[in-house]
Amino acid sequence: MKEKRLRKDNALTSVRWKPVHSQLPYGFWQIIVIMYLIPPLVDRQTLFHGDNLLARMGIYAFWILPLVLLCYRLGMRGGLIAALGVAPFFFWYLWGAMQLQAEYFSVLAAYFSLFLLFALAVGIVTGKLKRQADSFWRDAVTDELSGLFNHRFFHHCLEKEVDRVRRYQFSLALVIIDLDNFKKYNDKWGHPQGDKALFSAARILQDTVRASDTVARYGGEEFAIILPQTTLIQAKQLCERIREVIESTPIPLQKGETTEPLTASFGVAVYEQDMSAMQLVEEADRILYFAKRSGKNLVTCK
Repeated sequence: MKEKRLRKDNALTSVRWKPVHSQLPYGFWQIIVIMYLIPPLVDRQTLFHGDNLLARMGIYAFWILPLVLLCYRLGMRGGLIAALGVAPFFFWYLWGAMQLQAEYFSVLAAYFSLFLLFALAVGIVTGKLKRQADSFWRDAVTDELSGLFNHRFFHHCLEKEVDRVRRYQFSLALVIIDLDNFKKYNDKWGHPQGDKALFSAARILQDTVRASDTVARYGGEEFAIILPQTTLIQAKQLCERIREVIESTPIPLQKGETTEPLTASFGVAVYEQDMSAMQLVEEADRILYFAKRSGKNLVTCK
């Protein structure tokens, strides 16, 4: 289950807009934090009397900006790292304020204490907002019943894969799947049981495909699978495995009982030169229609 969740997370992340600073490697942020520890070691005299207080606060404010971005990038973890980054300054000036009774040290100690609280607050709030944003994003691209990607996100992914195929000349296969006689199953067992059947079929599809494949609920009792770098023969072999698993998997009822298994028909199409994403869908749908007319529970291809 963790692997399947990771697969979906990777697909979501690949299409989400990212601010520039969030694309910087973690090593960059570690260097930024280390830079905060350099000034007191290199230029000790700037920490004693005679400095311009406003100038010193301005310099620290400039240094603090990357840590604010770090809080935004990492959420609560960023807040903790930022707090640890400025903690040496805070304790240095706090010690100076206590030992020397100097207003200069007192002001800077208060300055850093406020930033410590600010960093933690930004980390907490940002972490919560990121979790909410992730939840909203998942709801927008996920089919609630099956847990698979929805129709809209499927077309977005297919457009991306078609563009990639045109650029790198990879093979690409598209499969559209229709559960056979699903209306009769619904009429016999009821819509709640039909929902269970859809969920069961979705789990079989998700558990069978590779991490690089995209599975979506196309609509009603139809599903779609995008298979990058897959030939027609490979796609057909995969569909035969899925068909056999669906055909042999009873649908659970209450109290440990089960209903008869469903069957499914498959239409397999491969990308051809200068074909658009919509044309590829139409080709797979046409082949699926041929499978339905030829007796159902079949894998058909061009």
